[in-house]
Amino acid sequence: MKKHGKPIALALALLTSCGGGSATASIIHRDIVWENPYAGTAKETATLSVWAGNSEESIAYLNAIIADFKKANPDSNYTFKVKAVSESKVRGTWNEDPNNAADFAVLADDQFPLMIQDKRLQDLNSLSFDIPALAEKVETRNSPDAIEAVTSKGLLYGFPVSASNGYILYYNSELLSPRDVTSFDTLLSAVKRVSEEKNTDYAFGFPYNSGWYLDGWFHGAGFSATGEADGETIQSDWNGEVGGVKGVDVAGALVKLAHGQYEKYWTSDKEETLINHASSKYRNKRVIATISGTWNYNALKGYWGEGKTGAAVLPTFNVGSKEFRMNSVKGFKIGVVNKNKKDNVLPAMRFAEFYSNYESQIVRFDNLSEAPTNTASLAQCDLDANPAVKAIAEQREIGGFVQKVNGVFWNPSNLLSTQLCEGTAGDGHSFIASGKGSADIVLNDEEIQAALDTCVSSFEHPQ
Repeated sequence: MKKHGKPIALALALLTSCGGGSATASIIHRDIVWENPYAGTAKETATLSVWAGNSEESIAYLNAIIADFKKANPDSNYTFKVKAVSESKVRGTWNEDPNNAADFAVLADDQFPLMIQDKRLQDLNSLSFDIPALAEKVETRNSPDAIEAVTSKGLLYGFPVSASNGYILYYNSELLSPRDVTSFDTLLSAVKRVSEEKNTDYAFGFPYNSGWYLDGWFHGAGFSATGEADGETIQSDWNGEVGGVKGVDVAGALVKLAHGQYEKYWTSDKEETLINHASSKYRNKRVIATISGTWNYNALKGYWGEGKTGAAVLPTFNVGSKEFRMNSVKGFKIGVVNKNKKDNVLPAMRFAEFYSNYESQIVRFDNLSEAPTNTASLAQCDLDANPAVKAIAEQREIGGFVQKVNGVFWNPSNLLSTQLCEGTAGDGHSFIASGKGSADIVLNDEEIQAALDTCVSSFEHPQ
């Protein structure tokens, strides 16, 4: 198979989404010969509803793969109805109208356990008679971590699509250096320095109201939160002690950074707000460093400029005399098939396998800056060519974990994240005893411990 060649820009018309409207975008295709297509050449007719992201780039990629699928399967007669749905909102959109949900959808892996719990997804193993060795082929060509992410109780419920659904540190490299971003202390000190030098209110942005990011904070210090995909509880030690380190001190380290001597240079907000505040039009707490994933690389590059958007592994933080590095989820995007639309299960499976195959993942890397899960595809991609993808790969190696939780995890962890970043549990329960905004900040450990206990109790005894 020919794997290299000069990239060819192909202008592809986007299919009209269910919401109406159309657009055009350029897709880079390498000179790849699509030999031995995974989808087979069944002479079947099908109309598939497909959700695979909501950005212009994602829809353009999807339509390129649809065109490739049709070329590789000339005997099949597939019609595709494309609807723009964010990978982070698949479950909610699906549950709003299950009868008209997608036949095939791409989602962020944090929703995967919830979809299994909802009994929405078709497993691959039970289709081995209709599509021989389907599960085995998927297991063989993808990394072990990716397979772990799509497995529940020994069965495969999805197709790994990309390995870039984790988070890293982004920074404006025109204002900050790689040395500045090694720890949260050096980062905040540098933000203060450039703010004073440029007479501008710069800030580091921490995404709050998110147990996804908070899990990386606790995990970095050796703590965990786990639960089976279809389980009803979460087991967590956040409120206890691990390796001589107390969870209350790990939580307190976040409160100190947000409300200590660098309080003026730290801002906590929703991720999309932080990204918008990277724009030069914001003078008040303009974000010049933040934590996010590859999906915001192009947006930040648009604000900070080509060649000025740095990406690095997550910084370290201190708990007493010990130093820990914030970890990142080894996150994935996953293709899934709707088991309840029985007439379309097999056609959707054929397309899902094609959408996630060797060639498709290379095209995805070239156009969406997402690293392959297919090990052979990964070998053909120069990760160093994209700062964000390179940083994600480095983060996975030095501080990455596969998150295995269910729906019980989210509300309590999201609330705790907000509380720690705001420095209060509300109703007069402040986490700060004295010295707010100074290097001498003193925390109210009893209040923080109570918030941790409440969170863990909600994990173990959900209402």
